[in-house]
Amino acid sequence: MSTMSLQPAHLLQLLRKLVADDPSQRALGADESTDWPNSYAPVDGRILAGVLAICAACESDPTALEAQLNAIIQLGGLADEESVSYLKVLEGADLPDGLADYVHDILHE
Repeated sequence: MSTMSLQPAHLLQLLRKLVADDPSQRALGADESTDWPNSYAPVDGRILAGVLAICAACESDPTALEAQLNAIIQLGGLADEESVSYLKVLEGADLPDGLADYVHDILHE
């Protein structure tokens, strides 16, 4: 599989969805970020994983949070330890059902 970098305009469009004011747009952006994870260059994966982790660390909408955490998991090895370290603020937090397990899996597996 090819690992060419995303076109800057496409990456920017995706990042705008990830940080949108509307939680449904944030969830959609997270879902879209997992459409072609095997075709991302490592730099694209690190950027996306880092932004997703920052967003998740600040997220107030449970649906968007689940989408963000799932996207990080789907990015797999592209979501390196440093890029997801922002999730440490969620460890021990009172999260919706099952999402604490996502956070644990991302940070410790």
